[in-house]
Amino acid sequence: MQRVSDCGNAPADVGNDDGDGGDGSPGLDTVSGAAPGNNGRGRHRGTGAHWGRPAALFVALASLGLPQAAQAQWSMPDERSTNQVVLELYTAQGCSACPPADAMMAELAMREDVIALSLHVDYWDYIGWRDTFASRFHTERQTRYARRNGHSTIYTPQVVINGTEIFEGFRVVRVMETIASQSTRPPVVELDVVRSEREEGAENGYRLDISARRVVAEEPPLELTSRAASAAPALLGSLTPDELPAGEPVHLQLVRYLPSAHVTIESGENAGRQVQYFNIVTDWDKIGEWDMRSPLEMAVTIDGSDPAVVIVQEAGQGEIVAAARLR
Repeated sequence: MQRVSDCGNAPADVGNDDGDGGDGSPGLDTVSGAAPGNNGRGRHRGTGAHWGRPAALFVALASLGLPQAAQAQWSMPDERSTNQVVLELYTAQGCSACPPADAMMAELAMREDVIALSLHVDYWDYIGWRDTFASRFHTERQTRYARRNGHSTIYTPQVVINGTEIFEGFRVVRVMETIASQSTRPPVVELDVVRSEREEGAENGYRLDISARRVVAEEPPLELTSRAASAAPALLGSLTPDELPAGEPVHLQLVRYLPSAHVTIESGENAGRQVQYFNIVTDWDKIGEWDMRSPLEMAVTIDGSDPAVVIVQEAGQGEIVAAARLR
């Protein structure tokens, strides 16, 4: 599989991925590649990176170099939206085509109807600048999306929306239109995530209480009648989740991210740039599976104070059917 962008020529093969990565690789349970059970945070603290909370939108749209039509599409959340939309931006500090997409994340990070996540890949590190947030896990996740959807290349910047819509990350108008379209999808799963206090004696962190249930679409009842003219019809209601045919379990994933970081890029194609990055993924773990036939109740204890996102995704890194965030 090739990887392409405006960032220079790359080797033709990005390698095979036999693991399940975000869907549960036995040897890579966090973004850092830490072995299971070591509580690795996957945090990249490279030279020139300054960590902080999101600030107000500080980049003038005109400075992004985007067309006026694209700039006009920047908007705040639509209160009519019924679904959280998950957007994954695959980016790299060493990619000269990525800054406009990274700037777009400044607006998306402030929207309540979008969970926008930046996943920095490592395959451009060789061209002069080692990305301070890059992870092999992110490259493998992007590669799985490409294979599932029959693509022969991966590239930066690339966006994946709800696991199904994949296109260039600099197409801002298309990003906004796709978010609006995806937000009107009929809900498949109702997901609720509540923060609880950590058990007594723990120094930091907290517990997430997760509950979910499958949404069964309301349908007109079926009517059963006898051939006898005097027989009263009997009505059959909609199927309950327990009566629905069983499919492959969906995967529950826990994502942690750093809200904001400022990076001075000292070499490579973006040498001299100072870039603000938003919603930088630091951990991506599979925490369970669910067959959706009965309501789900589970709890997860996590470390630190970084925001947490729970994602429900079809097996094989398919469609994201639900997501919830705690900032």
